[in-house]
Amino acid sequence: MNWNIKELKSKVLKTHGKPSYITLSPSLNSLIERQDFTRYHYHEAKNILEKYMNEINTAEEIFQLVFSDPGSETEKFETDRLRARAHITGCIQSLHSVSDIFSHVIYYSLNLKHAKNERDITLYNVKKWLDQEKNHHELKNSLEKLTDHQNYKYLTAISNYSKHRSIISINFQLNLKKSGKEMKELVFPPFTYNGKRYPSMPAYEFLTSEFDRESKLIIEAGFKLNQLIM
Repeated sequence: MNWNIKELKSKVLKTHGKPSYITLSPSLNSLIERQDFTRYHYHEAKNILEKYMNEINTAEEIFQLVFSDPGSETEKFETDRLRARAHITGCIQSLHSVSDIFSHVIYYSLNLKHAKNERDITLYNVKKWLDQEKNHHELKNSLEKLTDHQNYKYLTAISNYSKHRSIISINFQLNLKKSGKEMKELVFPPFTYNGKRYPSMPAYEFLTSEFDRESKLIIEAGFKLNQLIM
């Protein structure tokens, strides 16, 4: 299944006119850019920290690197960890914003008129409005698959926590249930947001899994969106 973005733009122009086309285009372009930003931040963070993951073999080595007296190696590690945290935070926030921007893409593409102001155009509201429209239930169901997943709920919590309360750290951890390189993990520590406790989570495994999952569902929903515009 492919999502033909050029076809979507052409259909919107033909069906709803130039004003709708002009309104849609920045959101559609930003949707693609945000996915590119997510990939960029992910790979930058991974490249920065990968050498430490490859070189450090024991918990003692991690402890010495993090807690030893200030020196060139410790200072470099702290600088690299700061850069990696910045990229991981950027990755989380870009990934979370993809679905928010997609809600605008859907709203403008279908030329919906429900929002009293632009702040009303949220994924939650768009799903509700699609439920009120004839023949829009398949698109709404794709959005439900996107947002009802536990990974999306975790992503929303960690993104909002980092944005409004404090930036989630990343910790080195040795997983004794695994062996070799697989023993060394970078994890998000547990945190509580909006009264709910979230467990620790392997950072790269989570970000890879959720990016792949969201990308596939947005393509699926985008394909259905194209079909709705005649």
